[in-house]
Amino acid sequence: MMIHISRDGDQFGPYSPEQVQEYLASGQLLPTDLAWYEGAADWVPVTEIAGGATAMPSMGVACSNCGAAMDANQVICLACGHNLDEPKLTEEEAAANLAEAIKHKPLEIPSPYTYEDETSDRSGAVNSIGWALITACLLPVFGGSEWNIAVVNFWKLPDWQMMFDILAPGVLGIVCIVLASASHGRARGVTLLVLMLIIFGVGFADEKAGTLKLEVPISTTPKVIASSSANEKGKGGNGDIIEESAAEPNKDEVAPGVPKATFEKRTKNIFYEKLNFNPGEHPTLVGLFMLGWVGVVFGAKARLYRPDSKLAWVIGMVGGVATILFWFMPSGSGMMLTTMTDALGDNLYLGIGLLLMFLLQIGAAVCCFINTRRIRPSLMKKYSNLAITCMVAGVMISLVPAWGKVMYDETKSHHAEAKARYDKVKASLPKAYIGTQTAQNEAKLALVEKPTNAIINSICGWMLTGVKYLAWLGGLLIVLPLSLVEILVGLREPDSAEFV
Repeated sequence: MMIHISRDGDQFGPYSPEQVQEYLASGQLLPTDLAWYEGAADWVPVTEIAGGATAMPSMGVACSNCGAAMDANQVICLACGHNLDEPKLTEEEAAANLAEAIKHKPLEIPSPYTYEDETSDRSGAVNSIGWALITACLLPVFGGSEWNIAVVNFWKLPDWQMMFDILAPGVLGIVCIVLASASHGRARGVTLLVLMLIIFGVGFADEKAGTLKLEVPISTTPKVIASSSANEKGKGGNGDIIEESAAEPNKDEVAPGVPKATFEKRTKNIFYEKLNFNPGEHPTLVGLFMLGWVGVVFGAKARLYRPDSKLAWVIGMVGGVATILFWFMPSGSGMMLTTMTDALGDNLYLGIGLLLMFLLQIGAAVCCFINTRRIRPSLMKKYSNLAITCMVAGVMISLVPAWGKVMYDETKSHHAEAKARYDKVKASLPKAYIGTQTAQNEAKLALVEKPTNAIINSICGWMLTGVKYLAWLGGLLIVLPLSLVEILVGLREPDSAEFV
């Protein structure tokens, strides 16, 4: 006979009668818990089933107070603390004594995951981060209308720091993918943590390393002002004069009358530049952010796998406090909360992004605070997942409005320049009277980027650049708490001896 247990709406088991007796004796099951077995008409107090199922007069007795099994020579019940030599307590006295007995001996919370589900979930998280880092390593950076695939030009990079910034996430991503299936538990966690410490250590040792600066193609093509469909040489359709920079004639042309698009590569972190943010100028805020990030993600994730871990609970609480301080701690540039309110007035898109980040991170901190140790397992799982989701989304989603504004401004500027060049070439073409002249005109126009193509090129380029840096930074951030989770949680024993 297998017995199912119910407490506060949560079901556990099934357990054998011997296990139920053992849990009653140790205090893990309470006399107020309900029990049911196949064939029973309804749920009944566990003591009724436990006493009736396993009481063996020849080997022991049942407690007169709670019904738990006892040895024949046992005087004190280990389940409720009742002394058999004393008169039987009233129901109120027994309930009060039992509540006091278990106050400092909480129920061992069962894991919300089976062995297979936990193993799959942990390996899947490491594998996903690995692919994100590899994707970030392979994607190009964009500037003007040119692409630079840094990993292809790896050996042509000007310094070792830039090579390190390209190589580090790629190597870490490959290691994550390999370890997702080849290792498990503390061995995987220690390996990832060592790699992360090496990456951060090199960044601290050399200020040029770890800055994610790459060679970005910057347009140096002379600016052209032109209006559409000109009929007069040197004038636009509205009579506006077409101007160029003071360059020598034909110096910047790929063909007579066709301006040449020129670029030069400059080393920069274009992601930080476009968002007008430099982490090195805000060490206190970056430190609080990292403490809150690691604390919340690490603490909440570890509690999903080991809900009775006191250390995971403490770390989650510390992360929640650090997240609150990140927004309200005064710094050289003022509180982050003040920066957010100012941005809502000066730069609406950046302000909306910071507002989303504020709401989601405060929500993550609140989830950590209400996710107490004695909370029901179902609620513990709910609040832990919600805290992780809010913390990760607070970083990822908050950048979408700000980077969307960057994409819009850069695409608008690039389209205007491309249209000016296209209109100039088109205005300078002689009127075609025969098919040969038409083909020559079309050949010249083909050498110039069309305005529509410029829009598509710019949108795709800046979007992939944003994805590259977001996956790069996000991947590096998530690997740290995940490695700590693996170290704390360690290996889990299979639910059945049949697993190998």
